[in-house]
Amino acid sequence: MKILTNTTADGVKLEAIFDPDKGLNLTSFTKGGIEAIDPKTHPLFDERCAGLGALIGPHFHHRRKEDIPPLKDPNLFPHTAKILASGSSEPFSHGIARYVPWNVKQENNVLKGNLSGHDTYKGHPLKELEGQDFAMFFKASLEPDGLYIELSVESERPSVVGFHYYYNLYGDEAAFVEASVAKDYRANQGWSPLPSTWEKEGKLHFSLDQESDFGFLPEDKSRSGHIVLKTKKYEQHVSYEAGQDDHSWQLYHPEKASFACIEPLSAKEPRNPVLTSSSLKVKLEIR
Repeated sequence: MKILTNTTADGVKLEAIFDPDKGLNLTSFTKGGIEAIDPKTHPLFDERCAGLGALIGPHFHHRRKEDIPPLKDPNLFPHTAKILASGSSEPFSHGIARYVPWNVKQENNVLKGNLSGHDTYKGHPLKELEGQDFAMFFKASLEPDGLYIELSVESERPSVVGFHYYYNLYGDEAAFVEASVAKDYRANQGWSPLPSTWEKEGKLHFSLDQESDFGFLPEDKSRSGHIVLKTKKYEQHVSYEAGQDDHSWQLYHPEKASFACIEPLSAKEPRNPVLTSSSLKVKLEIR
């Protein structure tokens, strides 16, 4: 584990814990007694390196079947045999980067990491598992005003990076997500007009008593976004800046889930990205 610590301007302890051996997952992010990462998702982390604070890249969700190379050893990872036996063709949902150890270096409150298709896992080059060569770079620093993270990718074919962090709702059934967004949202069937029931005072006001797996764009078509998760216990602020015009963010909340995922992404259409080079900078702040 790699641990970053700091103190807010008014003396409250901050701590961020990353697991470089399991996809650089952000396993914990705390301010005082508040844990922003949902601990109830730890079983997903144990099972397949998902849950908690998982990364996305070099692909989003499931690749097209024709882009998935045959897995030479279905027992290479504990979860893959079960996934393939279920009939799914995608053994590495959201990209190989979350399943394997990263190369990392820590200096005080700064953690740097890199991963490439030439790295190997149990003798298998990662480009063999991902289906293309790639290079990903990561940098995290914990400052008095929040956790700052940079993530980028260079790849042979179109790719995407993102943050699939599972934020803790603390059982608050009245929790909601608020942001200034464009008037269309992305669902599985494409882009549709934003329902008026999701708006309040000119902003997105998405109540988490309903499920979500939708994408959004900033209202002003800029390269940056600011999203706030509000619960009775705390507020989680997620600010991001994209290194390219192509970007979006996803809100993922299954019905009655104990978490909400706010996912900045380096593609407007993450299931069909167009760029081979993209980057994101995020700031996570607990209030």
